[in-house]
This record gives sequence, C-alpha cells and structure tokens, in this order.
Amino acid sequence: MNIKSRKIIGGNGKVREHIINEFNLNGLKEKTVFFEESGEIRYTVLFEYDPNGNCISEKQYDSENNFVGSLEWKFDKLNRQIEQIERTAENEIWDWYENQYLDDNTVVYLAKDKNGIVQHKTVEYKDSGVQKRYDSNGNFYSKIVSTYDQNKRAINRKTFDKNGQITQEDIYEYLDNTEKWTLIVENKIAKVEERTKDDDGNDIFYVRKDDNGNSTEYVKWTYDDFGNAIKVENGIELGKPTNISEIKIEYLNKNNVC
Repeated sequence: MNIKSRKIIGGNGKVREHIINEFNLNGLKEKTVFFEESGEIRYTVLFEYDPNGNCISEKQYDSENNFVGSLEWKFDKLNRQIEQIERTAENEIWDWYENQYLDDNTVVYLAKDKNGIVQHKTVEYKDSGVQKRYDSNGNFYSKIVSTYDQNKRAINRKTFDKNGQITQEDIYEYLDNTEKWTLIVENKIAKVEERTKDDDGNDIFYVRKDDNGNSTEYVKWTYDDFGNAIKVENGIELGKPTNISEIKIEYLNKNNVC
C-alpha cells in the first residue's frame, strides 16, 4: 500500500523525521514533503515519470521553494536505465553516468564530467563474470572476476590490478536467509558483514564486525503486514542499543488518491 505519511520517532519521543507523500491517479508518488521537528517544511521533492512508469526526474526544493538540485534518468525501450544525471542548485551537471548495452552479455558503464567527457569506463561481461576498468585516458588498470553458485548468487569476487596481482577479495557465504560478506585487503580481513532477511526479502538484521569478530555496528528492523519497517534498533555492541526508533505509518486510502 502507498504510504501517505511516515514519522520516525526516537527513543526520546521526539520526531526525527516526518514525511508526507502525494500520489497521482496512477498511484505513482509525485511529491514528498520533509518536515522539521518543529513541523515546518525542510524541503520538498517532486517526481516525474515516463509513459512506462519509470521515474525520470527527482527535483528538490528548499523550504522557500528554491530549486536546490535534481536527479534525472533515461531508459531505453526495454526499460533499462541508460543515463543518470545529478544537477546542482545552479542547474549544472555534478555527476553524469551512462549505460550502454552492447548485447545481452556486454554492458559498458561510463562516468562523465559535466561536458560529457568520459572520466572512467567499466566493461562488464555477464556470462564470464568479468569486469574490466579503464581510466580517463582509456588505459586498462583493473579487472574484477566473480564466481556464482547455482542460484546465481556471488560467492567470490577478486580484484586484480593491471599486473594481475590480487588487491582485494570478497567472499560471500549463505546460510538460510543470512548472507555473510568477508572483505580481504592485502591478505588481511578488513571487515565482515552479515545480513539476514525475512521470507519476503526485507532486511531484519545487519551486523558489521572487525577482524577479531567484534561488532562495530548493528541494526535490527521490525515490519508491519505490508512490509514496511515500524521499528529500528541500532548500536555498536550487540544487545546494547544506542537508539530505538518507532515508525508510525499512515497508508493512503485508495479511494482518495491525489
């Protein structure tokens, strides 16, 4: 169901975030208003869509309705994203990304400057699980090789420099609904992250650990029957939360769509 209003209330009982959404006749969100704790408007985001329902624009305005930035997207006939542009308050390009689908197997990802000059290129070969990366001069500098299990989940990802030396390794393990990610840099464990989902695919537990297995951050989520979080607990040491937030949600009555 569409969320009309959402309030995040901290452990001290104060509203940390309050948003109100408005939807068009097709049920697509066209406006979100973010409020301060005092109830005054912080900023507003307006959304635009193409005929296929793909969001093609998010424009942000401050409390005085001044434009402060935007994100824009373009999609091809197969509804694949082919471009993303981020603009500043001066309407200048800040980030510019382009995706080129050469065939069913090969995708080229480009990062450009504000003038459209390519600063970075990644070529992904899906069948082999290989990515090759090139700098602004078109010089190859890195390769990533991924392997997958029978469920098409990544189980290992190695990053090589231009000389073929491994600079990073990512190891993924799966047990029921829990995914464990171990990051290895220079043959040492840099961090370990575990993420558990419910049967609907919602994150219900996340923990980040150091190389000694000690928790450095954790988050727990509780959801309502519609799959939206209604309680979030987070902290550093497991079982010792530093914050517990309650989320109050008001759903849109389908008979009163904006």
